[in-house]
Amino acid sequence: MFKTMPMFIGVVTFVIVIKIILKKSDNGYDKAVDEFMERELEANNTLKDFDTLDIKYVKPSNTLPFKDYEDIPIYKNVIKKQKLVKRKIDLKMIKIPSNLTNTELKEMYGVNNFDKISMLEEHYNSYVRGLFEWAQELYNINNIYDCKKVLQEAVRLEANISQVYILLAKIYAKENDKSNLLQLKNIVKEIDLSLKEKALQEIDKYL
Repeated sequence: MFKTMPMFIGVVTFVIVIKIILKKSDNGYDKAVDEFMERELEANNTLKDFDTLDIKYVKPSNTLPFKDYEDIPIYKNVIKKQKLVKRKIDLKMIKIPSNLTNTELKEMYGVNNFDKISMLEEHYNSYVRGLFEWAQELYNINNIYDCKKVLQEAVRLEANISQVYILLAKIYAKENDKSNLLQLKNIVKEIDLSLKEKALQEIDKYL
């Protein structure tokens, strides 16, 4: 026990010194923390009636290229990914801007609805991820026509997956479809996409 005391005293001293330095620097850190805590506290007390919320649900397309494939190895992964999308297509889903914090979400929708909103967002995220994975498997078996249709649906839903746009650009380039390449580039510029610069750079390689 006595052997640990010097270390404990050292840690306490370090914390005190750091607090003094922060206070002396007067860099607004404490004020920012206080404001955040106050806002978070208010958000955690915000209650709203779910039925009165202005929620815009994502509407999946009913024209996706679902097909009955032969039960042979080459189609195994395509069938698997197609089934995944089929299971999720009827779920209620919403897309939430990626730059929103949990505090902002609770302010917008109410803390009592946070879990439900998170679930609806997860439905969307898993659905568009499923679209991309299905498209990738279609591409792998050289079914470019159906692959393109699935990717275009993911683009319409503004999937936050850079590879969706990169793979579609690759297909347009192979088809020498410069018009759609330019249109795709303009879409990427306007949407909420985490790896936007990467996607734009890859598209530019095909232009």
